[in-house]
Amino acid sequence: MIARVRNIKQAYEYIKQQDSETALTESAFRRIIKNGLIPTFTMGSRILLKLDDVDKFLQDVTGNVAKAEKGIRKQEV
Repeated sequence: MIARVRNIKQAYEYIKQQDSETALTESAFRRIIKNGLIPTFTMGSRILLKLDDVDKFLQDVTGNVAKAEKGIRKQEV
């Protein structure tokens, strides 16, 4: 299987194609990468990502958010 490899801008465009109304901004995506939450590698001076890693990160994050929301109860005022 050939890895689907993209640079940061292309990976962000991929996210936008998957969800055109995403709240994730390109700068936030770059911070996620800078903080090492998505594995990267370099080829020359280019930072590259595997789209499978991007998909996995997004699935993990959305899964964790859904779990957290289940534990939140509405408070009566």
